[in-house]
Amino acid sequence: NTYKTVFVGNSSVGKTTIMAQYLYQKIEDSFGPTIGLDFVSTTITLLGRQVRLQLWDTAGQERFNSLIPNYTRNSFITIVVYDYSDEDSFIKVDYWINDLVKVTDKENKIKIIIVANKKDLIEIDKLDDLRKKGKKKAKKYNALFVETCALNYKDISDLVKTIHNLIEEDIKNNPEDEDVYKEIINLENKKDSKCCGGFW
Repeated sequence: NTYKTVFVGNSSVGKTTIMAQYLYQKIEDSFGPTIGLDFVSTTITLLGRQVRLQLWDTAGQERFNSLIPNYTRNSFITIVVYDYSDEDSFIKVDYWINDLVKVTDKENKIKIIIVANKKDLIEIDKLDDLRKKGKKKAKKYNALFVETCALNYKDISDLVKTIHNLIEEDIKNNPEDEDVYKEIINLENKKDSKCCGGFW
């Protein structure tokens, strides 16, 4: 089975860096904005079965937004990333979901994960209120909510577990479904086809 995962969100919220941490458990200082679209494919083993995970990375710049529905269509998971320290990126979560994901998902089949990145930039006394806002937004769309700091692999571990849990649930629900092509989308900043570039 192939599971397509697409990352979406404003430019510079950290989509590419999260993807790089997932794949390589490291980031590079030379990451720059993704131009257009790129993806990386990797094989993982879950529940004793090998599955192929496609991580799609597309640009967050407005001029590329019209391309996004073409890649979120029929995806298995869409990961909507925003920057905890950037209010505008949080406000735009509604736009990413309604205008660029659900526009092609009339039957609500795509699993949505809302990721609040750059948790390390938030003062402790402000984190609880921001977390409540994020969870409320996720509930609005029947989505899952995860916090990350893409500077370290351990700080994206909750997201990794969430992705794997969704795939494992699908495997359990479709034990004989060996040929189904599933998808998960990642949109934002990537450097080149070798690695995912972006901003933490």
